[in-house]
Amino acid sequence: MLNEALRLVRVFHDLNKTQTADRVGLSKSYITELERGDKKVTMEVLEKYADAFSIPLSSLMFFAEQAANPSPAEKTRTFVAGKTLKMLDWISTVTAERDEHEHA
Repeated sequence: MLNEALRLVRVFHDLNKTQTADRVGLSKSYITELERGDKKVTMEVLEKYADAFSIPLSSLMFFAEQAANPSPAEKTRTFVAGKTLKMLDWISTVTAERDEHEHA
């Protein structure tokens, strides 16, 4: 889950992939492949992130471990959030259909 840890670092710093690539010294496409898990996160990449964001290497490893093993509370929160979003999407669809019929 190192790829997820790197993505979280980028998102936390409110950077897009291009900005992250410039800051870390890698290409945007490489950042994309790392975050998707298409490329293996090497120790060299971790060191670049650690240096660029002033984060101890051990913290990156910790983030990766936490992303790989979410707590039961986090799993529950994610499940409930997903169901809530689906319900809101359904409500939006039903409301749009109702509005179409009323204005037809």
